[in-house]
Amino acid sequence: MKRMIPLFFSIVLISAAAGPWTANCDPIQVLVITGGHDFDPPFFTVFEGHPDIVFAKAEQPKANTMFADGSAMQYDVVVLYDMWQAISEAEKTGFQKYLEAGKGLVAMHHSIANYQDWDFYRNLIQASYILDEKGRDIEGRHYPQSQYKHDVWMDVQIADPDHPITRGMTGFKIYDEAYKGYYHSPKAHVLLTCEHPDQENTLAWIGQEEPTRVVYIQLGHGKEAYATPDFRHLVAQAIRWTARRPTAVPLFNGRDLTGWKAEGNAVWKVKDGILTGTQNEKMQPGDLLTEESYTDFELTVEFKAEWPCNSGVWFRYQSAEQAYQADILEWKNPVCWSGSLYCTGKMFLALNEDENVVKREDWNTFVIRCQGDHLTIDLNGVRTADVRDTTSSRGKIGFQVHPGDEFKDMAIHIRKVWLLPL
Repeated sequence: MKRMIPLFFSIVLISAAAGPWTANCDPIQVLVITGGHDFDPPFFTVFEGHPDIVFAKAEQPKANTMFADGSAMQYDVVVLYDMWQAISEAEKTGFQKYLEAGKGLVAMHHSIANYQDWDFYRNLIQASYILDEKGRDIEGRHYPQSQYKHDVWMDVQIADPDHPITRGMTGFKIYDEAYKGYYHSPKAHVLLTCEHPDQENTLAWIGQEEPTRVVYIQLGHGKEAYATPDFRHLVAQAIRWTARRPTAVPLFNGRDLTGWKAEGNAVWKVKDGILTGTQNEKMQPGDLLTEESYTDFELTVEFKAEWPCNSGVWFRYQSAEQAYQADILEWKNPVCWSGSLYCTGKMFLALNEDENVVKREDWNTFVIRCQGDHLTIDLNGVRTADVRDTTSSRGKIGFQVHPGDEFKDMAIHIRKVWLLPL
């Protein structure tokens, strides 16, 4: 946060999640299908918080009738999170017509076990979890009954870092359910892998690309997985890609400061995929800013601080006198915490009064959205700012190291910066 000049003072107190974001562009219409398998209620939160994605729910067996009567055609993408076998010939025909129209399909987790006797579905997602105790013969090979194991920590690796779905992602850990012994076509384009004795090597892949785009993601068993930022990002990216819409792009490549420019005297270093900013040996501050400017976007930033800290994420930064910042701080007057919204020349536009939203010793996730004069900040899934302001309509994105002896030992760590144009 920059030194405050109280030319104008407007505060919005926010301590709980606010309503949904409304963008001016047409969002992706998603139909999420469940049924045949229990799941934790927080599952649907995976699809929340994205201004470009709107979802509806359908449960089996009613969901399949939407393919037969054509009502599924109003949706751009279908997400399968069901585990279902019964499907009539009319429903099969409707499902195929939906895909022939170029609509997107994202199959998740236990949907790999759907329609054991329908070869079309197995070929579509290029995989099948074998439910039959006697096993099943597929493409000239006998597969015994597949196995699962709950409560497994997985080290996920990115198999294709250049694909639009996984671009900018790095390896991550997730607490999830492992699957072993399922059929997986060697023709599939693999996105994620994992080395674990209870898990097949493949975790996510492309089923096909024409005339429809199909993605299968094995992850996503319970509330721990649903809350994992990388998983949520992966699902959103898969939906965007299958809908043929823009996907988020990484602004930080995890290797160096390409695309960024330092201003001031702070020290910025990249090591082991993490960007770190500190004061220099003379306790001098500085900023790190993108070379490009951006207008309307959803920005996701993962950060961790070493305290006492005074930092933040600049956005729509035109100059030190015209910019916004999602604060990373502990402020005394007025009392507020990380997630507050600061505007140069106007002080705080919104205060986060709930210190429990912040993971003080761990990684945190900002989601910052700008659409016209509407600005929102979500910190770790909680809405901490929701305002309208016209100070700056376009500008750079960046990070700050604040001056002052009290912050001589501070450090701000950044590991992911994703930007989705709106």
